[in-house]
Amino acid sequence: MFTIAAIAVMGGALFGGTFTAQLNATASDVKSDVSALQKIQEMGGLELVMPGAFAEMGDCDSAAYEGRTVVDFPLTGVSITLPSGLAGDFNAMTFSEQIPGPTLRVTQGDVVRMTLTVPEGEATPHGNDMHASQVTAVPTFGAVQPGTSKTYCYIAEVPGVYKYHCSGVNVAAMDQHVLQGMYGIAIVDPIDGYSKLMVEKTAVNENGDVIRDRQFYSPDALEFSLQYNQLYLTDGSYDQTKMFGHQHTLTTVNGQALGYVPNEIHNLLNQSGDIFFLQPYNSMDLHQYQSQLLFTPVGVHNRIFIENHGNEPVFFHIVGEILDRVTQGNRVQSHGTETWLLGGSQNMIVDIVFDEPGLYVGVNHDYAAIYTGAVTIWAAGLPLPNINETVTAISTELYPVIDGAVAAGSYAGALGNPYDAIPPYGPQSIAHPAKNVHCICSDAVAQAQADSGAVELWVAIPAILEESARVAAEAAEAEG
Repeated sequence: MFTIAAIAVMGGALFGGTFTAQLNATASDVKSDVSALQKIQEMGGLELVMPGAFAEMGDCDSAAYEGRTVVDFPLTGVSITLPSGLAGDFNAMTFSEQIPGPTLRVTQGDVVRMTLTVPEGEATPHGNDMHASQVTAVPTFGAVQPGTSKTYCYIAEVPGVYKYHCSGVNVAAMDQHVLQGMYGIAIVDPIDGYSKLMVEKTAVNENGDVIRDRQFYSPDALEFSLQYNQLYLTDGSYDQTKMFGHQHTLTTVNGQALGYVPNEIHNLLNQSGDIFFLQPYNSMDLHQYQSQLLFTPVGVHNRIFIENHGNEPVFFHIVGEILDRVTQGNRVQSHGTETWLLGGSQNMIVDIVFDEPGLYVGVNHDYAAIYTGAVTIWAAGLPLPNINETVTAISTELYPVIDGAVAAGSYAGALGNPYDAIPPYGPQSIAHPAKNVHCICSDAVAQAQADSGAVELWVAIPAILEESARVAAEAAEAEG
């Protein structure tokens, strides 16, 4: 079994001293590593020499691509400051100013043309390793220097959910780049489509016997995506010592710890204090960073794309439900199971039908992960009487919010579902009735969500309440 020292020696031989220094780094080394990266940049980066035949892999002019759909996937590798929420702001590395990066969705057999651009002035090179590809890693995933771009192509041959991530500076510092935010997913839909969902149920027949009563649902589904990771931080910077010790600061889902729990809007509508015992992002003043709930109707097929990007396992469980089907790659692994384990860089598709109205809590069933952020709450149907009463009371001709909720069979018809938990639509996606602006992202990305039609709840809710108050006042005046 290799020791860390042995790996460092091999890494140093292959990639130079920076790799060894990175393995032996302390937290302060990582935070002050800009000088080392500057030297790499000045030298033109770390480039591995490979035979010409290998260098041609990933070429975008291959005859094998003729007759196939080509999907462009442009990304920008850029460092920005983002809020971690519970641990203050942190120095994030991102794909296109958001964590996770944009989701790619293609059909099996499509050609992906991936372009990574690193802006002039970025402190470090970046790379992009797409796990859905089958091309030589070197030089395809090699470092892209600041002020340059790199494009490669591949055929998405195998359906499933796949991680993509920064490959660091030709592997050196890859852990830092990924754990500070440079990751995302590619969804490859099967060429012949998804299959019907079978759910195990029982019934009592006319003779009074309990019998198996399997129920089947259309392959069309309401879809969500959940991406797990950890943050290892000291004073807002990556702490490699904590990573080696598996001492994470926060556990994130789609880049945010506790990003899918109730907020002050839900408290207000419920005419109560905090609905959940952990609500750190209550205020509408947080804009796109305010926590949001996930909403779904009862009795509808839900398809959840899940990826574990992190350094710790994910024991995925939904409190109050059973996972009706688990698929990994292009094979069904389980029907009807309580919890499913995902290792690092492992994925699955969970199909589930929520049987009755209520609140359901998706967790990483590791208590340390739960209390540091791995909680995702679904509200199925319209389960909260106080909210139903309030929404009815504030509905007006201008903002008929209760009509939207009733029509959708969920609160998504009134509040929308969070934008960053909804993957791009595929051929068998059921459209969400509305989306709300939500992401660990720059203001520019949040504005792009709004421009695409997502609701800015911090704008919409005050407007709805103001209109409701105006209508009520007019009615009172007319009666008086």
